[in-house]
Amino acid sequence: MRNFYNKWAIFIRRKIIIPMKRKQRDPRYVARATMIGAGSSFIPFPVQMPFVFAIWFVARKLKWRFSLVLGLAWTFLSNTFTNIPIMYAEYVLGNWMRGRSDTTSYKAIGEKFSESMISGMKDIVTEYGISIVVGSVPLILSFAIMGYLFGYFVSWKHQKKLQAKVS
Repeated sequence: MRNFYNKWAIFIRRKIIIPMKRKQRDPRYVARATMIGAGSSFIPFPVQMPFVFAIWFVARKLKWRFSLVLGLAWTFLSNTFTNIPIMYAEYVLGNWMRGRSDTTSYKAIGEKFSESMISGMKDIVTEYGISIVVGSVPLILSFAIMGYLFGYFVSWKHQKKLQAKVS
């Protein structure tokens, strides 16, 4: 199990941390990419990467730059292994925000996927879709804000470190 975590730590370092430090730009450049990628990773249905690309395309026209590669890398916070738990958290949060107390258990939702992934997604969208969408909004906003702060801090700290080496 330790080997598994080491592989993931190396992957995260190579794909996210090093690109954040590699850019010699304003810390806001990295922070924007982290904000958009981390926030869009909590969009409940699998359109995160096209969403980041569309924002990048529009933002370039508006002269609001950010790293497309870094934004796309942050969308991997939600992936094949984490989509169902994230959607369940969005569902529970959405039910709570809507004032509903009839929350289905995680086990019952997981059983829908044991038959087929496609039919499981179809059932989730039709039965729980509104709660998932409502619950995703605060998660998207929270992770976007945390992503901006984290990206800015890492980039700013790295810039200060480089300036100290030069001085």
